[in-house]
Amino acid sequence: MFNFSELKNHSMKRNSSFLYLLVLLVISQSCKKDLNQGPINSTYDQEFWTSKTSAEQGTVAMYGAFRAAIRANKAFFINSEMTSGLFNATDWNLVSLTKDGGEKFPVATTNYLGECTDWTRYYKVISQCNTVLDKVAAMPVGLFGDNNKKNSYIGEALYVRALTYFTMIRIWGDPVYITKTYDNADYGNIPPVARTAETAVLDTCILDLNKAAGYLSFTGGDPSKTTRASKGAAYALMAHIYAWQHKYDDAHKACQQVINSGGYAMESAATYANIWQGKSSAESIFEIPMQFNQNDNNFLNSADGYNDYNDWSEAQFNFFSIFLKDEQVDDLKSTCWLGDTSMIRGIYWYDNDMRFNNMLQYTPASGGDPAGFKLLKYANFKYQNPSNSTNAYVNNNLVLFRLADIYLLDAEALAMTGKTQDAVDALNLVRRRAGIEDYSGDLDQASLVNEIMDERGRELIGEGSWFYDMIRTEPVVHALEGYLGYPADRVTQKGYYWPLDMGKLFQNDPLLTQNPYWASHN
Repeated sequence: MFNFSELKNHSMKRNSSFLYLLVLLVISQSCKKDLNQGPINSTYDQEFWTSKTSAEQGTVAMYGAFRAAIRANKAFFINSEMTSGLFNATDWNLVSLTKDGGEKFPVATTNYLGECTDWTRYYKVISQCNTVLDKVAAMPVGLFGDNNKKNSYIGEALYVRALTYFTMIRIWGDPVYITKTYDNADYGNIPPVARTAETAVLDTCILDLNKAAGYLSFTGGDPSKTTRASKGAAYALMAHIYAWQHKYDDAHKACQQVINSGGYAMESAATYANIWQGKSSAESIFEIPMQFNQNDNNFLNSADGYNDYNDWSEAQFNFFSIFLKDEQVDDLKSTCWLGDTSMIRGIYWYDNDMRFNNMLQYTPASGGDPAGFKLLKYANFKYQNPSNSTNAYVNNNLVLFRLADIYLLDAEALAMTGKTQDAVDALNLVRRRAGIEDYSGDLDQASLVNEIMDERGRELIGEGSWFYDMIRTEPVVHALEGYLGYPADRVTQKGYYWPLDMGKLFQNDPLLTQNPYWASHN
């Protein structure tokens, strides 16, 4: 199996953390958790892929690898929320790492944010997806009981691979596109690899997602099924990819599949916080399990308490807790990421907006932080010591796709294709839940799309969306220049993509190139 851990002089070497085949231990019936088992090694994969159980283990490993990839050193929030300018983070010293002129983006040479410039971990996910696709396809149908179950594993792998490539593309642009599973005979014979144009990769992802949608089922809005791929999740991802490509007619059609056939329902204002509590909301389409479970055997008891730095532990204290401090986390943190006062007000919150009143808390300057707004979406807790409420763990799931997001994406698609009133109707569905008045502004495309963008900022704050929304709508809204102060050449050279760490993964590959803007701005 090609694990992409290292490529030197075009020869592959095994990575000790992903030895030959990444699989998981059988899920404990007593724990009943989704992805909380650690990796084990299989020396001979032909002896492993012999049952439905092995397909399940390999598939669960795939989801676990994706969670580890996006969670590494909080890269998910840095790549998206931090670069949107919505949050201040004194603990990351970003002031000294940004370029002059107010650009909120680290320079290419920084060593402080390694995971944000290193895509190696995503190729581990892709490697696992390719392995599941290759091995499951070769397994007899009789091992699964019927062809539908076998195909469902293939559908999940196609979905996660497309999600991984889309995640990489929104961060770095053109990826190195690999679908082949390499084995030992290939080591030393792998040719130099060039990056593939993102448009070609995304077109292929759409083909994969259409196939996946044919293999998967709608879940009827069942919250217990949101941590695995479904037909609704496939169409939600498809809608985002189409919108990224500015294929808005197709984006609208994909949104409508989710809205009309998925069985999802908007959470009420009174139960809004359910969305992030983990498999608790019919609004959720796809989420990553990150809830605390003290029986997770990847939390290793020690003199210092639980070891939450294991990639395979479901919860990690330092991921969601970046938004919290002081009394919310046992006074263990004096600093946190606070919503920037000018930027929060820059997306104009209405006085009666339920989200502003319930999900943001004004916090005076303290602990080295400037005054700002504390985000409360991830303030659901469990405790290592429940009897006295100490040693708190943030107990939420990371929701990647939900119905409100799809309504607003559909509103954008409709506005971009001239269906003004339909766009306003979709926009108002989200505004009414928040308790704010219907949109009554100008109906020209620029004004309407700008308001939809602001509404996405209000609704999806802290969910890793708004910076990518800025990139996607830049031709109409010009938020990168207007909000973030990017100079024109940075936009034209796609300087919103992160630089690549050229010393990692495809090292010494003469065909690998740095992103253009960062090649000239070291």
